[in-house]
Amino acid sequence: MSIKLPCTYKQASSLFVAAFSLFAAVPQAAIAMEFLTSVDPGGCVLEHVAVDPETRQFQVDSLSADGNKIVIGWDRESGERGTHILDLQTGERTAVPGFNNGGVFSPDGKTLVNSIYIEGGKTNIAELDLATGSMTLIAPDPQWDWLASYSSDGQTILFNSYRRDGDSDIYTYDKNSEELKRWTEYDGYEAHGQFSPDDSKILFHRLQGENDFNVFVIDVASGDITQLTDDPTEEGYASWSPDAKWIVFSSDRGRSKGVTDLYLMNLESKELRQLTNLDEKDAYPFFSPDGKYVYFNSNRAPEGVYRITLDDELQCVK
Repeated sequence: MSIKLPCTYKQASSLFVAAFSLFAAVPQAAIAMEFLTSVDPGGCVLEHVAVDPETRQFQVDSLSADGNKIVIGWDRESGERGTHILDLQTGERTAVPGFNNGGVFSPDGKTLVNSIYIEGGKTNIAELDLATGSMTLIAPDPQWDWLASYSSDGQTILFNSYRRDGDSDIYTYDKNSEELKRWTEYDGYEAHGQFSPDDSKILFHRLQGENDFNVFVIDVASGDITQLTDDPTEEGYASWSPDAKWIVFSSDRGRSKGVTDLYLMNLESKELRQLTNLDEKDAYPFFSPDGKYVYFNSNRAPEGVYRITLDDELQCVK
């Protein structure tokens, strides 16, 4: 299903431009980037990338293409929320006014995309030009839109939206043609779409029953959908390895409902490797562009963004 959107649906906010020019170029004081470490009960060493007991911090597949920067979203019990870019080399944090829910770098690093909270608690997908501060809403709709990301050339934006009868489906938006395409028609919840490195496939997860999430993949050429996991638990938030031979995802198999650990799966052999093993939720895992790290969000104490170092055989460093 394709919908041609009128150009008037693409909007920019002068307010965000002004805010960006005033604040975004002024980084906070640099902090030392010798990360604190801890050891997961499963044995993997964890580096504490962005943790703060006073502020919840999170990411959504947020590394720059060179792996040197990460977009961090944050919120507090007071209701404040925002986003900054963390330089993993220097520790500098640069505020991103207008973005209040984290973000994802474009392949060329010139823009960010993600859902932003708007009036009334709903969300729209927005793209922010980091040089000018101009913001464009992507195919805005009265319903919720979530979890945006880019194709490898940065011209297609992938996200999930509730715009069809209140069900969440997987969509793409072509920035050149302004065409919106729906990829799924399941009567239920589907989310967290991720292009494969060559854009030939799209990972996503689907809710098939109470707490029964599974990971699926769409073949872009044919539109065919294949199920990758089949455990009656919550399995989702999958991302690709750089060579597309593995995925990393979260699963609560063997645990309480919603308390997920991280797993690797080889797509050919279906081999599973468990990365974390703690009675706290670990989710939103993704590989660094060089495949050396898996970044993820964790509810462990202290809550925040962590990373695991992998060796050449994709075994975690212990």
